[in-house]
Amino acid sequence: MNRPQSDGWTGFYVPEIHDVHPGMLPELEAMLGVMPAAAREVAALLVVPDWQGAAPIGAAPALLSRLAGLPGEKVLHGWTHSLGPDFLNWLLYGHDNRSEFARLDGRQAAERIGRGVEAFASLGVRPRWFCAPRWQQSEAARTALGEAGFEACMLGRSLETFSGVSVPIPALNFDEGDRKLRNRIMHALRRGRIARLLAAARPFRVALHPADVRDPVAWEQVKDLCARLEGGGWQPVSPDAAVARWLAAGGTGAGARRA
Repeated sequence: MNRPQSDGWTGFYVPEIHDVHPGMLPELEAMLGVMPAAAREVAALLVVPDWQGAAPIGAAPALLSRLAGLPGEKVLHGWTHSLGPDFLNWLLYGHDNRSEFARLDGRQAAERIGRGVEAFASLGVRPRWFCAPRWQQSEAARTALGEAGFEACMLGRSLETFSGVSVPIPALNFDEGDRKLRNRIMHALRRGRIARLLAAARPFRVALHPADVRDPVAWEQVKDLCARLEGGGWQPVSPDAAVARWLAAGGTGAGARRA
């Protein structure tokens, strides 16, 4: 069975801060500041160990100190978040190919995962959760994650545990790249999606990125959503708590895995 049997599966959300890396402390503080106080206590922190291959977290004591003071789950978020320059990605998004784990084979995935785990030693933790950049990971990468001892991963529409539980809880994303025309379209589409998510009252994930802070329209959407969640009595929970609630509500088994 893949659907919950009780009304416990309603009225909560998982706050996530993506692309945590050196140089984005002002954006980190802005994202934390816009969240309800309870959300700051449980927000998952998706850390990129070596952003763009040029910003290792081990060489950023200010970031490490700030992360040490935050209680949320530290999630491994790729290795560099990039596969380098790519024409199609430049055309659509205005930057490099950031789907780092989408097409990796097992050896490539294991190498990047291993480097990421090693880098997390500077945080004093071993990551339990993984989120592929853009939520896109190959099957070989999934296998490599299981072999590396990870307990769960985040996909675009679900949370997946390696014990076989698939939790249908979609991510609401505000970062669609740097192309102004694309962003104008996505701003409009997102307004409708937010309205539908709130009306349905089913759980979802609020996925914030540093770029959201620099996009005035997206940032207003973020601020409005956070205010509506708090005003509407929605409860923020951690990824682990979301999985536990799914099981407590009667949801079991592994659903379809989609990025």
